[in-house]
Amino acid sequence: MSASLFTLLGCFGGNTVKHSIEDYAQRLSRVIDTPLPDTFNNNITTPLPKLADSTTLKHTVEGVSINLREFYALQDCELGTVVAERNTSLGKSQLPSQRLVYESKLLTVLKSCEAALSEEDETNKNNAALAATIALWREQKTQDYTKTWANLIQGSQELRLALNTPERLMSVEHNKDALSSVNALYYIDSLHIQNQTPIDSSELEQQLQIIRSARLPATLWHTQQTLTQNLSLLTDMLATELDTVSCPQGRASDKAEILRNVFYLFFIEEIQPVGSLVNQYHYKLAPLWEDWLEQPSLHEEFKRYIRQQSQDGFDKYTRAMKAHVNLWQDFLGRCNLSPVPPV
Repeated sequence: MSASLFTLLGCFGGNTVKHSIEDYAQRLSRVIDTPLPDTFNNNITTPLPKLADSTTLKHTVEGVSINLREFYALQDCELGTVVAERNTSLGKSQLPSQRLVYESKLLTVLKSCEAALSEEDETNKNNAALAATIALWREQKTQDYTKTWANLIQGSQELRLALNTPERLMSVEHNKDALSSVNALYYIDSLHIQNQTPIDSSELEQQLQIIRSARLPATLWHTQQTLTQNLSLLTDMLATELDTVSCPQGRASDKAEILRNVFYLFFIEEIQPVGSLVNQYHYKLAPLWEDWLEQPSLHEEFKRYIRQQSQDGFDKYTRAMKAHVNLWQDFLGRCNLSPVPPV
């Protein structure tokens, strides 16, 4: 008993949940003298399903046609300058984030120019006609704004990496920018409603960099998927093996105590804390996903991916974790053991 326990303690301390799962599985396999299933070794970190290409998800946003007479009439209004910016080579190749900044600014100046023309001279028919034209432009661009926001969510490199390309699995010690990323994602979400003031370009880019750095959703979902797949395999493997462990009249055998120690050292100490993080960040982000699933401007294929990861994936993870814990609770109860630190 003491020699086996010394071996366990000597190898304790995998630095990622992947290492913890591997160590946990190998220790269990040795104690119950049963090889791990091939599927365990092949699927310990299966990649997330691929997110649809950005071209598939992209909205086409048509520009507003302005004739030369209208353009020259706008030179006394900031709208003329903003329209001119869009027609430069740089303006025509804007990133999704900067296109949203532009559309936000455009809506703001459309409103102010319309108001200025309406108040300047109510008897001036030319001004009145131009104000009416601007009102039509503003109505069109208000509808286009939500499409531009959707293009940022579905097509920007920062969001696509954050949603589909994790760099790591979650760990208790190293979740860079995770909490900041939650706030940044809600900030991006808030932009689908056009405010009275234009979007601050620097603030938007800063928040996008936080999102890109943390890649929180993809990290969360990959960790969730990894725990689901591997705990399910281990539960299936242990289901029959634990029944064969002898605990006569509720007295724990040496083998039962070693198994309890493995469960404590690897599952309770290393894996379960990561599971708690999965729960924590799932519930922090759940309202965000619910809002996105209700957004008509987001593509159904994009929503299907979000639903698959945030709802279906979490439900599978919860069932897998519960089944694994229940299996151990039944075994420990039969042997009158509790999951306590080894002595």
